[in-house]
Amino acid sequence: MQVEITVKVNGQVVGEQVEQVSGTLEDMEEKIDAMTRQVAGAALQASVDGVSSPRPLFQKREASCATKATNPGR
Repeated sequence: MQVEITVKVNGQVVGEQVEQVSGTLEDMEEKIDAMTRQVAGAALQASVDGVSSPRPLFQKREASCATKATNPGR
């Protein structure tokens, strides 16, 4: 039996696995499970690569001992 697994991320093929599977039901299940894990890894990597780099959580401030007045009228 020929098994094909194709994974698309945002319409783009990121992983494809084609393999002949034969043997007992247990053997076929193990081979198909291994194929699924390989393609899932490719899909995960493609989805991670597709994410834009995150913005920095905090902006660096200049080191200073001076404080700014919050109420200049004091």
